[in-house]
Amino acid sequence: MDDITLALTATPNAAETEPVTMPLRIAVASQDGRRVDQHFGQTEAFRVFDVTSGGAVQVDCRAIADHARADETPRATVCRMLADCTVLLVAKIGVSPQEMLAGAGIEASDLHAGTSVQAALAAVFAAKTVVHDEVPLDASGFRLRHAMLRVSDLDRSLDFYTRLLGMQVLERRDHKRNQFTQAYLGYGAGGGLDPMALELVFNWTRDEPYTLGDSFGHIAIEVTGMAALCDRLAAAGVSMPRPPRAQRHGETIVAFIEDPDGHRIELLQPQTEP
Repeated sequence: MDDITLALTATPNAAETEPVTMPLRIAVASQDGRRVDQHFGQTEAFRVFDVTSGGAVQVDCRAIADHARADETPRATVCRMLADCTVLLVAKIGVSPQEMLAGAGIEASDLHAGTSVQAALAAVFAAKTVVHDEVPLDASGFRLRHAMLRVSDLDRSLDFYTRLLGMQVLERRDHKRNQFTQAYLGYGAGGGLDPMALELVFNWTRDEPYTLGDSFGHIAIEVTGMAALCDRLAAAGVSMPRPPRAQRHGETIVAFIEDPDGHRIELLQPQTEP
C-alpha cells in the first residue's frame, strides 16, 4: 500500500507546545483510511501513522493475521504488534480491551469515532503536544458525584440507607449483560444525582460476602474538558487504567485514573459538552 501523507489542519500555538523532535505514532481503525469507522473487535488491520507538526504519514498497515501467534489471544497480538504506538483511534471499544491496551502503554480512544482520519490525527497531535504546566487547570466546573460500594445483599443495603438513614433511591439499573445491579442513593430532590450520591453495586454471580478491603469501588468526579484533563494527568505520570471512552448507553464520557495509593477515581463528563 502506498504511503498516505496528510496535512494537519489544526496546529497548536507554538507558545503552548514543546519542540517536537520525534513523531507521535498513532494507529487507526479505519476501513479505507478516510474515517475512524471501525470497532476494535471487528478490525482485522490497523493503519499506523507517524504524526509531526508538518503532517502525518502512513508508515504501515498491520494485519492481525500476519502477526498472530498460537500462544496468544488476538487481543494480546494487537497489544504486541502496536507496542510502538502511543494512541489507538477506534470507532468503539469495550472496557476490557481498553484496559488491556492501557496496560501495554497504548491509549485506545473512541472519542474521534466517525471523524476524518486527518482531523482526528490533527486533534490528537495538538492535544499531546500542549505543555500543561504552562496552562492553569480550570476546575470551576468540577464536582464530586458519587462514591461506589459493592454490597452482598442489595435489598438489605437499600433498607439500611433509606429506612434508617433517610436517603432516597435516585436511580436503579439492572445490567443483564454484565450481571449486576446498580442503585444511586442520596438526599437530593428532583430525581438527579445531587450533588454527591452513594452508588451501590450488587454483582449477581458473587456468593461470598465482601471484606472491607474489596468492597470499596471508587469515587467519581464530574469534570469538564475531559480529553485535555486526561492528557494533563498522563503527562504528570498519573496511572490511567481506563482512558476516556464513550459509555455504551451514550450518556457520558468516562475515564478511570488511580491516586498514589492505587484507589480508583472515575472521571465523567456529560456528552452534551463539546
